[in-house]
Amino acid sequence: MTQDKQTLLDYLRSQRLMTLTTTGPTGLWSCSVYYVVDDDFNLFFVSESTTTHIQNTRRNSQVAVNIADSSQKVTAKKIGLQIQGKVNEESNRSKLKTIVSMWNRVNPGLADVVNLKNIIHKVINSKVYRIRPTLIKLFNEALYGSEGFKVFKF
Repeated sequence: MTQDKQTLLDYLRSQRLMTLTTTGPTGLWSCSVYYVVDDDFNLFFVSESTTTHIQNTRRNSQVAVNIADSSQKVTAKKIGLQIQGKVNEESNRSKLKTIVSMWNRVNPGLADVVNLKNIIHKVINSKVYRIRPTLIKLFNEALYGSEGFKVFKF
């Protein structure tokens, strides 16, 4: 893996919350969701299937994502991500087990609710969704200077 891709993966793993933007019959919709990332840059989140953003992705799987550390000071060197990709429900049970375990490790406190058993047996209305990035723009002033960025295409 190149140094730039490792920096990108490290940053993705340092954050927990992303802004997800979808489009649907009523126009654009943005929400915040907690996520985890795998080694292939896939982003996974847990969400109820009745939410506006999930209903929108059933009609149009293309999404935009923004990830930034909101505690960055305005005077500090900025870093953040803008992502384009496609979202789909993850249904492979062995992958679900790994993803749900990873999600609970990164986002502790809900393991008794958000778990494989409750998802499979529909005890909760939440499901696991994967975003496969098609493009990631890494804005990083420390690496690339003021207004500097690098684009990764997948």
